[in-house]
Amino acid sequence: MSKKRIFFIETLLTHGVGHHLDNLIESTLFFKDNHKFDINWLLNEKFEKKNLYVPEKVKIYNLFSSKKNSNLKLLFRNFIFFFKYLFIFTKQKKIFRFLNAIIKNYFTIPFFFNLKAYNFFLSQNLTNDDVIIIQSCRPKEVELINFLLFFFNERPKIILRILYPPKKNGLKNFYYFVDELKKKDFNVKIFTEVETIKKYIMERSDYDIKNFTQIYDFYKRYNNSIFTIGFLGESRVDKGFNKLPDLIRLVLKKIQNINIIIQFSEKIYPETEKYKKEIIELSKFNRGIKIVYGYLDYYEYRKLLKEINIMPILYDADKLNFVGSGLFYSCITHEIPIIIPKSALLIKNDLKYKSFLEANTIEEYADSIYKISKSYEFYLNECKKLSNYYKEKIYSDPLIKEVIN
Repeated sequence: MSKKRIFFIETLLTHGVGHHLDNLIESTLFFKDNHKFDINWLLNEKFEKKNLYVPEKVKIYNLFSSKKNSNLKLLFRNFIFFFKYLFIFTKQKKIFRFLNAIIKNYFTIPFFFNLKAYNFFLSQNLTNDDVIIIQSCRPKEVELINFLLFFFNERPKIILRILYPPKKNGLKNFYYFVDELKKKDFNVKIFTEVETIKKYIMERSDYDIKNFTQIYDFYKRYNNSIFTIGFLGESRVDKGFNKLPDLIRLVLKKIQNINIIIQFSEKIYPETEKYKKEIIELSKFNRGIKIVYGYLDYYEYRKLLKEINIMPILYDADKLNFVGSGLFYSCITHEIPIIIPKSALLIKNDLKYKSFLEANTIEEYADSIYKISKSYEFYLNECKKLSNYYKEKIYSDPLIKEVIN
């Protein structure tokens, strides 16, 4: 009996920076190890797995180009490719399917469509048991799938995993292409990461939408007399990087024997460069400050999470309330007590136990770190309860059930 196949689509994935590759790895390991699925990654043509962790037996196909063109070049591209594809699909006796796809796409070629992607799907002999997951779903990827599937009779299940709110602008938008897929009797399932995006889409459609639970690996933590606080992620203002120098100074006054791990992201953000210089100066006089430069791969990131046992999450509350945070869930599954902004109401839905404190000012963050360090056993036990709750939530997740059923 052949294995069930999953085709993960990540058209813009070119490197490991950010959470997209990590989330793809986590999902892959879950379905591969727990359900023995055959896993295929359909990625950008620039993606290279050199120096990156990729799970064993995953098949990688570099299919998509993300090169942007001016409007004039785009018009010329559509004109040239139309006649090129007209010839090819006439030869394959699929001319009527091609013309139908073009008409439904308002006489344009989808941004990500190319012969390499078409020939790949042609070679796979798709079946109704296959699952296509658009892992970080964008409107252009739904456009691509809608266009491609005009050429096939089979009806694989399509899962749209939405991280950002899709706007309803113009004729060619997310909602139009979802409606077109549904008209062709495709089984389309839509999942959002947070309640705000679910509500956003439901206000603009009549779709049945569920929230998915992000898949993460788990780590069993033990109490440690040495405390380490951390900042992992992009060096951006909306993630609170600008607050770090003042927080470090206050924490070092309150707790003498403490370590601090800070990631300086690979991408340069001019507005936070001065704060990097301040942190570097502080590190010259404090051996406990460890600066990690650049991209962290799957295992390096998790190695640091295991070292950190208190995590102040300094993000803007508006960001947390609208798109959530991968770091937040990494802390849950790695049993790390956290401090969050007081107005971050959305993420509190998953904080079912007293594994956290809330703060607004830098002084409140520093006081909270001190308070957790003085009652660490209590907060660690609460983290363990929360981690178990989240593990149960993953195994009852509606997206996972759609894939395996």
